[in-house]
Amino acid sequence: MSFGKENSISSMMNELQVESELSLVKVVALDDVEETEIGGFKIEYKEAESKFDVPRWVAHILVDKNLVKLADVGIELDVINAIANEKMLGVHKLSELKPDIYKKINFLLKNLRSKLDNDREKSFEYEKISTSVYDLINIRISKIISLASLPFPPDDIQKLITPEEYLLYDTVKLNIQEWRKSMIGDE
Repeated sequence: MSFGKENSISSMMNELQVESELSLVKVVALDDVEETEIGGFKIEYKEAESKFDVPRWVAHILVDKNLVKLADVGIELDVINAIANEKMLGVHKLSELKPDIYKKINFLLKNLRSKLDNDREKSFEYEKISTSVYDLINIRISKIISLASLPFPPDDIQKLITPEEYLLYDTVKLNIQEWRKSMIGDE
């Protein structure tokens, strides 16, 4: 069954993915990093332990080559805090998330996934984080669907949800409105 929204959702998610890959992340040099160029992006010489910003896609390459580590490793704490906040609020209440939380989560999980090779500690860390992420996503999906079904959503809805969540919210809201009209017979 096709709902006719797949292409727009897919293209919007692709746009968000491109935006994510181009966004800057802070990394820390594990050793001296010589001046280099990766895909047209120039990196000047960096001393060991120095922090610097690079596009996410460059960071992924540098992490894979064990030249840098991510400076922002507090995402696990952000996820745990977000879950606690969501559980404290009611069904129709959302806590505000950082707009780039899913981008950071995605990057962290990809990074961990690439290092799983028979490393029990990394596997455990990956499972723990991914379980927490799924918990957060499921709680948020439930609340977003509930809010999308309201005739008058909260005024601050766009402030409370990430761009990825807004795409879900908008799609669900339009589908619910269309379904309601078809049940009532309104044009």
